[in-house]
Amino acid sequence: MMIRFAVSLLFVLWLQLLSGCSVKHVTTGIYEGFRVQNDLQSSPAERVGRPESPDYGQYEQMKKEQNY
Repeated sequence: MMIRFAVSLLFVLWLQLLSGCSVKHVTTGIYEGFRVQNDLQSSPAERVGRPESPDYGQYEQMKKEQNY
């Protein structure tokens, strides 16, 4: 009985998670996470000559420009 309740509760929470998360927010979070991780892994000396990596909005804009 308790296991059935726990499974039902997890299923309801999972459905709420799916309905509350849009794809755009998830992809933005993943992109920003990788961008920050890459920026933090390089030393300040390595970042001197390199331009700053674009944020997700700039990335989407560049993708649209390349497709047209």
